Amino acid sequence: MKRTDDLEKDEPLKHDFDIFIFTQSWPVSVCLKWKEQSSGNECSLPSPKEIWTIHGIWPTKLNTIGPAFCNNSAKFDPNQIKPIESQLEQFWKNVEKNTKPESLWQHEWQKHGTCAAQLPILDNENKYFGQGLKWLQKYSMSTLLAQANIIPGSAYQLEEIYNGLKQVLGTDFALECMHDRQSGKSYLIEIRICFTKELKLTDCDGILLNNSSTKGWKKLKNILTNCNAKKEIQYPSVVPIKYVESPVWKIPFVQLYKLVKMLQWITL
Repeated sequence: MKRTDDLEKDEPLKHDFDIFIFTQSWPVSVCLKWKEQSSGNECSLPSPKEIWTIHGIWPTKLNTIGPAFCNNSAKFDPNQIKPIESQLEQFWKNVEKNTKPESLWQHEWQKHGTCAAQLPILDNENKYFGQGLKWLQKYSMSTLLAQANIIPGSAYQLEEIYNGLKQVLGTDFALECMHDRQSGKSYLIEIRICFTKELKLTDCDGILLNNSSTKGWKKLKNILTNCNAKKEIQYPSVVPIKYVESPVWKIPFVQLYKLVKMLQWITL
């Protein structure tokens, strides 16, 4: 049985990590996913709408998930990010309008920021969120995808997106799709790039994404993704309008009878 002092020595190992995953989201697809969860959900899209926004900076141990929630006593303090709040509202935006605007920042700090804070360069909220803004300025997917001729409003094969972005970015990354069960289409929703603990861009080789939120992730032709390689990937410029038609067999009999009679009268 381990002694108490031995357990204390082992505790930091649970929070150790190798790299950072910097995740950017496409707000249009995020909105679509949010609306799918409930008909009452509304979205708050950034302005301009054609920009990728930040989801989070995730300290990650290679070949595993996490760490996460490394310091429960480090509660989110919105006052620490007041100097950059206006930038966060635009570039690290909570698209889910039905929730508190700062709820995304609170979640990201408490789950991931408290682990990143092991490094002096990211040891408070202002540094953590500020680093995300710096990376977005240099590695914005809005710019990089455009340079690869991947433009909103079109659909692409998985390899088209990967090869184009790989040529521009120069490192491996992960692509996430949102699968629309109603239409059967796949929508590009997130792209994840990786950085060393020295904050240098690096390959994402070795990151493991197989928890419940990333179910279906695997390597397809050396591409880390959950996208269906057999389907075109939609890169929407607007949130798709969905029309839900009631099958004829679901129409009540009386209404169906009236409909038939009306059609008979029209054709007389």
